[in-house]
Amino acid sequence: MASMLRRGLSPTPANYLIWFSYQGGAEPGLRHALDAALEAGARVAQPLMDELHAQFFDAGHEALSLHEMSRRLEGAVSEAVTLVDGAREAATRYGGSLREASDGLAERPEALGAVLQRLVAGTREVTRRSDAAVRRLTEKARKTQELHAELAEARRQATTDPLTGLANRRGLDEALRAGLEEAATVPLTLLMVDVDHFKAVNDTHGHHVGDDVLRLLAATLSQALGPQAIGKDALPARFGGEEFCVILRGADLQEAARTAEAIRARVGNASLLIRQTGQRLGVTVSLGLAVAGAGEAAAHLIERADAAL
Repeated sequence: MASMLRRGLSPTPANYLIWFSYQGGAEPGLRHALDAALEAGARVAQPLMDELHAQFFDAGHEALSLHEMSRRLEGAVSEAVTLVDGAREAATRYGGSLREASDGLAERPEALGAVLQRLVAGTREVTRRSDAAVRRLTEKARKTQELHAELAEARRQATTDPLTGLANRRGLDEALRAGLEEAATVPLTLLMVDVDHFKAVNDTHGHHVGDDVLRLLAATLSQALGPQAIGKDALPARFGGEEFCVILRGADLQEAARTAEAIRARVGNASLLIRQTGQRLGVTVSLGLAVAGAGEAAAHLIERADAAL
């Protein structure tokens, strides 16, 4: 909050979400844009913040929760500012009392007793106000930390697929955009993963079994892509329906092909127990991959990986 206020930004829902993500370094593209703006001047223009919100965070389903959190946050900040102003006024009055006491003693040294009484009374009042301000500011800090946690959770939910727990299409797009910005120095490969004959699974066993298949694939992808498994930076995501994507950073074509084969084999060795019938259902997947070219757009990379699939 202090950083926002120093930049001349009001704590609106959009501004707070942008600044919270910027401070946390979650959006490389956002970080680059704001770094450039900060290099140009100490304050950040509101039109730029509006543009960044539309580019990185605009989503209707987040509006109400962000508005409510922002309302509570602005209330906490307003109360904190009031407390600080009150403490500052008390300190200013106390400083005036000290100056008056100094001047009075210079003119009438015999008045020391009365001066000390006034100073003791003033000290007690400043101490009382300061103690109360500290207690209330501590409480506001606790509430603000809770709001930070709620905003982080709202951000996580906005980029997470509720069925599989993997990144959703929005999370995939953000990670892909960030990875493509660094593709000139850090290789980036996109894998497309598609469940074979998924419609037949839904038609034969029902959509609840189809959902279990998707959850099984998500869990298998997470296991196959762990740091100990491939030693690379990997992000699995649900692209839509029965299609999944994997972003591999730092993997060349051969390494990506080996990872794709490992995923295919691991999924093929897994099976799903259908509780209603006791039947074991085998699952297979097909994969396609494409290595990002210099300056390639995300949509074009997805098209090439899908064509390979």
